[in-house]
Amino acid sequence: MQKYKGTFASEGLVMGPIYRPERQTMGLGRVVHGPSQERALFDAAVVLARDELRQLQQKAKGEQKDILHFQQALLEDRTLIDEVGDYIAVGADSAAAVERAASIFARTLKNVDDAYIRERSADVVDVCRRVVDILDGRPRGKLELTRPSILVADQVLPSDILSVEPGMLLGIVTSSGSAQSHASIIAGVMGIPAVVGLGSAFLDAAMDGATLLLDAEAGDVVLEPDEAVQEAVRRRLQKQQERAEEMDWLRGAPCHTKDGTAVRLFANCSGPQDIETAVELGADGVGLLRSEFLLMKGQFPDEEEQYRFYVDCLRAARGRLVTVRTFDIGADKLVDGLSEPEANPALGLRGVRFCLARPELFHTQLCALLRASAEGPLRVMFPMVGGVEDWREAMACVATARAALRTRGAAFDEQLLFGSMIEIPSAALTAGQIAAHGCGFFSIGTNDLVQYTHGADRLEPGVARYYREDSPAVRMLIGMTLEAGQKAGIPVCICGQTASDPALAADYVRQGLRILSITGNRLLKVKNELMNLDLAAEAAGAARPGFAQAGERP
Repeated sequence: MQKYKGTFASEGLVMGPIYRPERQTMGLGRVVHGPSQERALFDAAVVLARDELRQLQQKAKGEQKDILHFQQALLEDRTLIDEVGDYIAVGADSAAAVERAASIFARTLKNVDDAYIRERSADVVDVCRRVVDILDGRPRGKLELTRPSILVADQVLPSDILSVEPGMLLGIVTSSGSAQSHASIIAGVMGIPAVVGLGSAFLDAAMDGATLLLDAEAGDVVLEPDEAVQEAVRRRLQKQQERAEEMDWLRGAPCHTKDGTAVRLFANCSGPQDIETAVELGADGVGLLRSEFLLMKGQFPDEEEQYRFYVDCLRAARGRLVTVRTFDIGADKLVDGLSEPEANPALGLRGVRFCLARPELFHTQLCALLRASAEGPLRVMFPMVGGVEDWREAMACVATARAALRTRGAAFDEQLLFGSMIEIPSAALTAGQIAAHGCGFFSIGTNDLVQYTHGADRLEPGVARYYREDSPAVRMLIGMTLEAGQKAGIPVCICGQTASDPALAADYVRQGLRILSITGNRLLKVKNELMNLDLAAEAAGAARPGFAQAGERP
């Protein structure tokens, strides 16, 4: 029995046999034709690869669709296409040219001083492998699991996960990679436990078919666990199954604490599929719709395309409120043709700053959102507002969009509510002033609020210990925002990864928050935690042993 420690990427506890994929050797039996024929073969393979990705996208949901969008955009990237064309022009066969260009392109991304961009190198490898397989006449990298197994590899690609039949992939363990990779994101969406970054020693020891225990949330991996450990895991899994069955009734139950305090639970979503899933789990609505994923195709959608997307989201919500965040471009979310290189992206032209610098882009989105507001309950919020000046500039753009629609005779909700995200300490400190200038609601984005409060890049593992989600400083800023919202009589919601943590969600409710927006697959766990919370008893001094006062952590 050998124990290893890695980085948590997707929660879950699982035990099963190891599956080690054998990557097929490239280049066997290739025949080199003339440059013009090789270029024609390459162009045809790219078209077929795009079609395959589109077919996968039709079956995918949420962020899976966005990742496949990103891979399709890679196949239109002129730098990559031209690199392949140059190698073909000097006599290389098309498949070898793709392999070489992919290697150089991926290596370039790995050397970029940005964790998110470095992780995109895996998408380059993934999509180029698909093109090479087409050129070599091989199946497109589908993993053939004959029994439910835990996938073990140096690196797992998005297509690896999406190609496996449902129920066959028990978990994922990699020797490299990070929790921010697209493969990790897909694993989380699909509920597949995953641990990354265990190192080469683990990969050397993990044999195909060997039994593996994966305790993802703890980052623990045990190779060939003994019978006592296996029995303990079986008992834990049985209890988890029983607990999941017990919580299923929560889907349709309103969220009230034991003392009757009502809490609204919204979901963080990326599109209609996410929303449908969240509604099935009992979400009260959508607290955060990430509109910027519309741009991940590599092309800017026009007003009509955006309008249809927002209307589809409203229909998926079945009458529940949908809160759309305007384009949050910048930092780790770059769009070809729109984003510019920055020395320090996290402190650069992000969120509403980006939109104000691109008034024509912002105007198109605002017109689409205003039109969609006539079709169902909708509200809009601006990300990365730094203070009153940002808010007033953004609302001036809204006034311009309203005037344009009135001139066109287009219908929209004149009372559409606009709000501000509170993600920068300066916004929390001036929340009262922002509210006084007509802000309709606040949404506290803890992911960025934590990183800017503590000066710790949330994508950089080297400063992870400084990224303190439950610190007194962050709690004070949340408290200031909540107080400003209460004085102004406007709703205050909290979203981000922390709100999806049942224990932290309970602390937020103790602090006075009554609206939380969380990851869809965490809804029932958070609801269960909150419905077992008794605020009245705690206020009366009858708190459970070890309970910390509101705003503190044990």
